[in-house]
Amino acid sequence: MNHVSSQGTVLWQLLLTGLPALLLSGLVQEGAKLVPVVVWWWRRGKNIDLRLGIAIGAMAGLGFGVFEAQWVHNGIFASGWSWETVQASGAMVLAGFWESFWFVAFHAAASALAGYGLARGWGWQFYLLASCLHAAVLYSHLLLEAELLSDWQAEIFISFWAGLLTGVVHWLGEREPASIAEA
Repeated sequence: MNHVSSQGTVLWQLLLTGLPALLLSGLVQEGAKLVPVVVWWWRRGKNIDLRLGIAIGAMAGLGFGVFEAQWVHNGIFASGWSWETVQASGAMVLAGFWESFWFVAFHAAASALAGYGLARGWGWQFYLLASCLHAAVLYSHLLLEAELLSDWQAEIFISFWAGLLTGVVHWLGEREPASIAEA
């Protein structure tokens, strides 16, 4: 590509052409994580407590996040990771573990947010919000590939959004009554 276009053009093409894949990934992953919440909601006559929606969503996201983290860690260990690698290459070798920790938190928080929305009666809107947030966090990988973020900046970006979303979901759970009927 560098022979046909300038490097700046290639970077912008990477940043733009990667968006549909990230959006699709967000839609698929958030949809999969929302299945247990929807099943519970449906079995309860399409009426669940807000905190229960948050809790089921968080548990579904936590399970998904732990599964994904295990998959990432298997890849890290299969590539020959060892403490000697850390000593030789530096602390950045541990970034996969740091990122996995925060992605588990992000998965739990994004699913909890979607569960809150479903319990509130705004299921598809919060599903789309969670999907877009998911794509935005994944966009850090494209920014890293385009060398617009360093490794550490990308890790901080992910942990910041995971922490912020976790705080927002906690705030929503604390400020709302346990059920809509109590409001």
